[in-house]
Amino acid sequence: LASLPDVEVTANRDGSASLSVHGLEFARAAGDQLEFGLSRKHPAGQSHIGELEGIARELSRLRSPFAADPENALYRIQPENWLASQVRAEIRSIDPSLLPAPIYGQVPAVAGGERGVLDLLAADTGGGLAVLELKASEDIHLPLQALDYWIRVEWHLRRGEFSRNGYFPGVVVAPRTPRLILIAPALDYHPTTESVLRWFSPAIPVVRIGLGVEWRRKVQVAFRVEGRESPC
Repeated sequence: LASLPDVEVTANRDGSASLSVHGLEFARAAGDQLEFGLSRKHPAGQSHIGELEGIARELSRLRSPFAADPENALYRIQPENWLASQVRAEIRSIDPSLLPAPIYGQVPAVAGGERGVLDLLAADTGGGLAVLELKASEDIHLPLQALDYWIRVEWHLRRGEFSRNGYFPGVVVAPRTPRLILIAPALDYHPTTESVLRWFSPAIPVVRIGLGVEWRRKVQVAFRVEGRESPC
């Protein structure tokens, strides 16, 4: 299955592996068990391999940047996951200092008794952490949601919990302030984003990255600005 066109295999923190096409998971493997399905997962056996291959190939056809029908449901569903898939594959285009692996997705962040989920958590060549918050469309909540996740990561980092829990094996995680990287299509940042960022502490290193409109085909950075600066 992993050798089929556009199929990505992503390791999860629980030891399972996710099989997806442009961010849309269609199967998950854990030990010698395999489950498949889009909305609900069902146990898979040897007799289901042909069906699984058919699902993967159909997703590759319908969920393609060159799809004949970009209005179909499988093309439009979970755009943030598709964007995260593209960012993972081309992380050096986002920031050449970021390590291509491991990049953790859907990392639980627990602080103050509440649980959140991060889009992507990466490390750079110097061991510094980077919180990547992604939006595929205009969202007024982007900066504050990203700040909430950044606070949680910084809280765990100060306590040495990433290294202690096995994140970034082989990397010495540096205790310095994590970076906060906002990523969205360049034309889809909400107009209030800059105003909100002006209230952020200067101690929080924020970078906004705007992507070209054809990000599903290729990640191209249209602008890269520090938190309070204007891209124009």
